Amino acid sequence: MAQQIKDSARARQADQARHHARHPDHENFLAQGGFVAVDIRAEIARLKSEPAWASGDRHGSSLVKGDGINVALMMLKKGAKLQEHHTRAPLTVQVIEGRINFIANGKTQLVTPGMLLALDRAIEHSIEAVEECAIVLTVGGEQMQGDGAIRP
Repeated sequence: MAQQIKDSARARQADQARHHARHPDHENFLAQGGFVAVDIRAEIARLKSEPAWASGDRHGSSLVKGDGINVALMMLKKGAKLQEHHTRAPLTVQVIEGRINFIANGKTQLVTPGMLLALDRAIEHSIEAVEECAIVLTVGGEQMQGDGAIRP
């Protein structure tokens, strides 16, 4: 289990480095007073073309990171689950393709394309892909640190 965690952390760091190399303007854009436009459909196509998608049940990348905001694209194959966890800041989930079950406070909400779900900080939640899907996760509302962690 410890090796899987190390491998996962290594893969995430490599993905972040590749993303930063491709999109240096997306990092900390608020501190730079910047503006970023992201073609989500192109990012979905890119993720689907990578070996990590072919070999796993999920793949994702950070779209925009800055002081107080983190926007990520996550692809999940049918049946993939994000285990119960919580965030230290409010979050939104928007389904771009497919369908997910979002579970929080013992309630399940089916989320489909065009729907936006919002959840306050510190609420335990999980996600299950009802079918292959692409979702945009936004976490914000507090100062984010250089390591991507969100702290009060």
